[in-house]
Amino acid sequence: MKPLTKPWLYAAGIILLAQSCSFDPNINRQATISGTVIDNVTQLPVPNVEIMVYGQKGVWSSVSGDLKTVYTDSTGKYNIVIVLPKEFHSFKLINNYNSDPNVALKYRGCHTYLNGQQTQNCCKVEMGSKAQYDFRMIPK
Repeated sequence: MKPLTKPWLYAAGIILLAQSCSFDPNINRQATISGTVIDNVTQLPVPNVEIMVYGQKGVWSSVSGDLKTVYTDSTGKYNIVIVLPKEFHSFKLINNYNSDPNVALKYRGCHTYLNGQQTQNCCKVEMGSKAQYDFRMIPK
């Protein structure tokens, strides 16, 4: 039996095959994401915070594209309904509070809550799901 001369090539092939097998053309590619952004100290809503949805593609999700951007309203709420284009395999949500200088001057970060539970893993969204990501902004 001839030994494998290029094991990296075989490993790459297996990874690509496994990734392509995980795509089901019948899967619901829509997701609904909602939440509220509040000040962690005052508990008051934080309006005009930019919330972005990125689509991820590539074997290691190394390539992404901005799919949708919304802003929190005067009550700190946002709502996004999005259908993931076929070239992407997953969604990611980003609280881009630094995009507004007025917000960026007041806050240094945020605590993230997924469906009411604090999480350190922000902010993957599964296709076909509904998720609530709430953000508690940490004042400077």
